[in-house]
Amino acid sequence: MQLGALRHSLEKELEGLGIISCHEHHLIPERGELVTLDYIFDNSYVGWCGVDTGSTPDERESFIYKVGTNSYYRWLALGLQRLYGFDGELSAANWEEISESITSRHRSPDWYFHILHCHAGIEQAVLDAYWHPGSDNGHPEFYRPTFRINALVMSHSRGVKDHNGNNAWQLFAPYGMEPSSFAEYLEAVEFLLTAKKQEGCVALKCALAYDRSMAFDEAAREDAEAAFGMKDAVPKQVKAFQDYVFHFIVERAGALELPLQCHVGLGKIGGSNPMYLVPLIEKHPGTKFVLFHGGYPWTREIGGLLHNYPNVYADLVWLPLISPTAAVQALHEWIETAVTSEKITWGGDCWTPEETFGAVLALRWTAAKALADKVQDGYFSYQRALELARQIFSENARKLYGI
Repeated sequence: MQLGALRHSLEKELEGLGIISCHEHHLIPERGELVTLDYIFDNSYVGWCGVDTGSTPDERESFIYKVGTNSYYRWLALGLQRLYGFDGELSAANWEEISESITSRHRSPDWYFHILHCHAGIEQAVLDAYWHPGSDNGHPEFYRPTFRINALVMSHSRGVKDHNGNNAWQLFAPYGMEPSSFAEYLEAVEFLLTAKKQEGCVALKCALAYDRSMAFDEAAREDAEAAFGMKDAVPKQVKAFQDYVFHFIVERAGALELPLQCHVGLGKIGGSNPMYLVPLIEKHPGTKFVLFHGGYPWTREIGGLLHNYPNVYADLVWLPLISPTAAVQALHEWIETAVTSEKITWGGDCWTPEETFGAVLALRWTAAKALADKVQDGYFSYQRALELARQIFSENARKLYGI
């Protein structure tokens, strides 16, 4: 079979596979909230490009001209085209018509999950509700929560918040905990993590790459304790607090059998290289480190970590949207270097179902291209390619998170 036909055949097969998304930030619109085309772009990675959609035809044409080759835009636009049935490219001329179609469909309360279930093929998703850590969005039948731990690491005093505006004492309050010493703080952290598992959280999420460097040193307890409750703690003490608490959380994640989802790559890019986690990975072999985003741009480093450490997993989440080219290359290498085929998962990492559908299209395209290459080269059979796709799309996630 020619490569093009092989790839097309695989892509058609992948369309029928159910998916477990290991990471989403879905913002379900409030009742009566108007969902428009502008709303979808504003709540997408296209919004990160820093270009306003505008309100006039000229401004919209300028927006499309500037972001139209960006990967975030291409996959979202393709998803919108398939969902709302317009021909050709999005333009200023059809903008309002498409927007009205989006608004009309979202007036039905079923449309949101219809996109996710029937178009994207997502059976369940792990939700990172950074605005309400540990939430399932009121839909436990679809979302399995992860608990974001940033505030626990960053809040050396009551006035300190993480980049999402969360503070540890806010997280402790519903459980009646008011730690007044460092020892009590660690007890509160341990209690909270245990409680979140009992409440249904299937993982812990570390997005600290948006707050600080991922280089976590081993800190002496007395140095960490010196920063506790001190608004004027010096940077060295603050870092010691953060380092110590993160090590504590990593140890508890292993004890509670909660995979630790780690954002690596991008973020504060100077400190987000996944290799910074090697000392933690080695010190805590009982903790499962799920490294997100392919560590982009350090995808090859992820392959090396997959090869060397049995407690490391790689999640393609976000990577096919950032760069499908990088995602294809990463898949090629990870398939070859991962010690077992159970190590690779995927997530959409989106705010709206439309963008998640676009992310699924990117996943199918990426996987079909990489797997077709492998089959064409004789690396493995067509049947093995399909088996591996099923693992990446859902089976590995079910096993890793107990879904």
